[in-house]
Amino acid sequence: MSPRHYLYPLNPKAKQDYYLEDDRGNSFPTSVEGFFDCFADGSSAEWGIHQSYNDLKAKDFIWVHFALPVSAIMAVGRVRDVPHFNKKWDRYAIWIDWDWKMTKKLQESPIPFSAHQQAIPVSVREANPRTQKVIEKWMKTASVRRIPPSLKPIKFKQVLIEQRQGQAEFRQALMVAYNYKCAVTGCDVRDTLQAAHIVPVSNSGQHRLQNGLLLRADIHNLFDRGLLTIDNQFKVHLHSSIRSSLTYKAIHGKKLAIVPSAKEFKPSIKFLAQHRKSHGIS
Repeated sequence: MSPRHYLYPLNPKAKQDYYLEDDRGNSFPTSVEGFFDCFADGSSAEWGIHQSYNDLKAKDFIWVHFALPVSAIMAVGRVRDVPHFNKKWDRYAIWIDWDWKMTKKLQESPIPFSAHQQAIPVSVREANPRTQKVIEKWMKTASVRRIPPSLKPIKFKQVLIEQRQGQAEFRQALMVAYNYKCAVTGCDVRDTLQAAHIVPVSNSGQHRLQNGLLLRADIHNLFDRGLLTIDNQFKVHLHSSIRSSLTYKAIHGKKLAIVPSAKEFKPSIKFLAQHRKSHGIS
């Protein structure tokens, strides 16, 4: 009998107060970034289930659907054994051994909800025939028809300073699109990475992946000030005032270290041109 496919939803904004926990008892949010912070050392996971505990078998696939930032399947593992009862949680649970090779492919080419449209309200649910076909196609080609993710338009609220709602989701979407690396330098230290708008929010820019770049904090500062620009071939150009800097001169004239392969994730040529024009660069 061939292994079956099951979907497991994770949503940081769910009403239930649940989280991911590693084998040392540290807790992490149920986001893409939280998932990798929790399990990237190769550890497995014990996850609770509310249904299907009489159906799940060893070696069945568990496809993890993240509600945010792009509503897509972005991780996969295999059920280690039949479900067991966890007395601490007072419910059934399964052990999942993550398939990091396929999960890496899912990071580069997620399976969006728009491709299968199967609702997964709680816990684990078996893939319906349509979802099964989408998954099987992805397993053969590592790609499916992708629909650009829809991020909410930016809104403002007046506090001591203007705070941009949606910024956290925008950064997380860029983290996924750029594989958690600075677009210019390739830096992978997550605490230094920021979501940069190509066309500023103050100039009608929106939280759209094509209007964003994931940049290291200092590079973000240079970009916002027009001291660093990017041309239509995704090559970096430094302003003459910093071109001889020992810190930055190596990136002048070089192509971006990270350019998303998916068209809907790539920075817009139009927006990059608008950024250059706003700083007096043709």
